[in-house]
Amino acid sequence: MPAPTPDLAQPKPLISVALSTFNGARYLREQIDSVLAQSGVSIEIVVADDGSSDQTPAILADYAARDARLRWQVNERNLGPTASFERAMALCAGAYIAPCDQDDVWHPDKLARLHAAMGDCDLVYCDSEYIDPDGNSLGRRVSDGSTMLAGTSPLTFLFANSVSGHACLLRRDLFERSRPFPELAYHDWWLALCAAGRNGVRYLDEPLVSFRRHGAAFSPMGKSARPPRDAASSRAWLDHRYSLMRGYAMTGLRECDAAGAFASAMQRARELGRTGALMRLVWRYRRELPRWKGNAFIDALKWQLRISKNLRRSRRNPDSDTTGG
Repeated sequence: MPAPTPDLAQPKPLISVALSTFNGARYLREQIDSVLAQSGVSIEIVVADDGSSDQTPAILADYAARDARLRWQVNERNLGPTASFERAMALCAGAYIAPCDQDDVWHPDKLARLHAAMGDCDLVYCDSEYIDPDGNSLGRRVSDGSTMLAGTSPLTFLFANSVSGHACLLRRDLFERSRPFPELAYHDWWLALCAAGRNGVRYLDEPLVSFRRHGAAFSPMGKSARPPRDAASSRAWLDHRYSLMRGYAMTGLRECDAAGAFASAMQRARELGRTGALMRLVWRYRRELPRWKGNAFIDALKWQLRISKNLRRSRRNPDSDTTGG
């Protein structure tokens, strides 16, 4: 969708930028500077540091001393990314929350444009352009390699996601309704799933973030290395989706019963090797699953094959793993 022009006559909304840091000193100043330079909105930056041992705490203390819009605290223990982001969001005061990574660069009107595009949905997100460690454009966008999902079908988001936390803006009441975050789920994927089950997800087709790719980046998106295909990676793939299914089943949101059925079928397939119920569910809900080719029947068969491969690989002895298949 095209980007609406922010209405400068309206009062500036308070947007809380929720930043989780962990040993991110190298790029942190550039990230914070780009957030403080946002136009058309009022902001606060709320930081949860997850036990950094580099110069990250010193950088945060320096900014907090110079700009009252930034406040920070150190987590009692290392929580990991999902729980640390949940902690940062819980400390936010604004009606809108924008998750923030520690190594990107935001365009100056990112938040204003997302806010203007939100309408009545619960979450809106934009495209991102890839940059290298030195900030040079790589000539690619996230949308070049991903189908950018949107809408009000939560089952779509049970199996795939295109919403990155660094690129999104969400309503605070979505965050509150989504708590607690499932332990094994990515925070941005979980929020997108819950948003789809409420008032929907909207996509803004503009690259408003320079998304830095470097060796220490947590997200694998945009990296050239081929993802591993071994028992451990397949177990992680299945664990994450089971966590989403089981977590969403307990929310009471739209299609939570279907998510519960998927969770039960997934558990039976993994523990007993009985895949029939899971495959029947994929076929039953084929029109709501993410698409590769645009044909619900063909794509349902592809999903069944992908799930079957991951189930089969997950049972391998680690000693027999290969990177093929």
